[in-house]
Amino acid sequence: MLKKPCQNPKSFKQSKTIIWFFLQLSFLPVLISLPFSLFASEPFHNLHGFYGERAAGLAGAFTAIADDPSGAYYNPAGLGFTHNDGISISASNFKDVKRSYINIDTPGQRYNQTHQGFDPNFIGLLKNFDRWKFAFSIVNTYNYSYNRVDQVNYPLVSPSINSTRNYTKERYNQLLVGPSLAYLVNDKLSLGATLYYMNDTKEASRTQFQQFSDLSYVMRSYVDNRKTTGIMPVLGIQYQPNPKVSLGMSYRRIFVTGGDRLYNEVYADSTRRPGTSAIDFIEGTGESASSIEQGVLTQKPKLITSIPQTSEMRFGVAFFPTARFLASFDVIHTSGYKVRRNQNEISTFGRRVTYTINDTEVRELTRYSTTNFAAGMEYYLADTFAVLGGIYTNEPNTKPISWTESAVDLYLQNTIGNQVSQSSGDTSVIYKVARSGTNPRNEYSRNRGLSLGFSWVTSKSSVSVTYIRELGYGNSRIDPNSLAQSFEYSAHSIYIMVSSRN
Repeated sequence: MLKKPCQNPKSFKQSKTIIWFFLQLSFLPVLISLPFSLFASEPFHNLHGFYGERAAGLAGAFTAIADDPSGAYYNPAGLGFTHNDGISISASNFKDVKRSYINIDTPGQRYNQTHQGFDPNFIGLLKNFDRWKFAFSIVNTYNYSYNRVDQVNYPLVSPSINSTRNYTKERYNQLLVGPSLAYLVNDKLSLGATLYYMNDTKEASRTQFQQFSDLSYVMRSYVDNRKTTGIMPVLGIQYQPNPKVSLGMSYRRIFVTGGDRLYNEVYADSTRRPGTSAIDFIEGTGESASSIEQGVLTQKPKLITSIPQTSEMRFGVAFFPTARFLASFDVIHTSGYKVRRNQNEISTFGRRVTYTINDTEVRELTRYSTTNFAAGMEYYLADTFAVLGGIYTNEPNTKPISWTESAVDLYLQNTIGNQVSQSSGDTSVIYKVARSGTNPRNEYSRNRGLSLGFSWVTSKSSVSVTYIRELGYGNSRIDPNSLAQSFEYSAHSIYIMVSSRN
């Protein structure tokens, strides 16, 4: 990340900390009057893992090779160059992820969000019929389960708050299942296709309890469950101009075919008088959504049941200088995605009617295009033992998050509420400017990773163990009522793969 030049870095850092402190104090009314909100951390990158024995060891640089069952995912045309029937299973995939949000409430305060998973991520079957090749694969693209429990006592930036407790659970899963078909046109060219059925789910729940110095309190709890179905075709071509070089290309796109969602939220404030305005309720589905907040009934836009329908293009080249060594390189470009629709709201309170005009962009679905690179190598130390290694990038599909932008956002929210209004009698029209702080795509981390694998291979079977390490740094803004904070990403993965060939 580029930084502005500064003659005295230490002085600049101290000044920024002081500015941060006084800005937070000036926004104290906002912190108290608005509900605290942490948005669920859906995947912020397009690369979620590696699938298949050799692909993992090569850091995903597999498009120009794809000659085992995992080729169904990377480039189904590579299956055309296989000669044996086979089965490949990711027996165990252990992944340990840590996401750290730094200086969110108080300078030096760090919130950590962790995930640990242990499950198979790929199963593939391959069958040869001369020039025709048939495969069937199951790919667990990602399976994240984040748990977070934290407590902040007497935060420096909010003297009126005694303590804040947060309990968060989030789970995201995407499963692909489907057949593949490849045809070997001649000894140099192969074409292939895969058709995956996709099931994508999100389950999130969160409870927060906040107590103030006068012993009053607020409590907020919500659950958000979504299920989306669709198809994802993968088309591929592979060309081997000579025995030492292979070129590959594949294209895929997500097509959503259905989905449903349920959101429910309850907010309680002990300072409110008993009655209809004592507790706020928000509830919504993919068909409709509404709320009653402080006695005001609001018709809200229906919930999003879809996921971004992005496309991905992979280009790969592989070089085989000797029978023991190969090198491969991939370029992975994933498209951006943006949807607009009417998101206006109508509120009623007695005879008063308010029409609120919101921004039409569905920011939950917005994705920025990314271009990632992967490079890998494989070397046989012995006839049956190989070592594999690789490096890769994993760029964010979100907009960069600026500390300055978050300060301006809070200032405008505190002064004008990020809106303008016009009233006539009992009718009001409000135009709301979309706040950067309420954007659910609220993390930006540029990640880099490496792989190291070992494989034991015979004519009939193989076993491999691969270690993946991924690190990233950037900024985030998980609380709309706080300034942007630094963000760190750290992940370890271990893949144990077994394969059998006939």
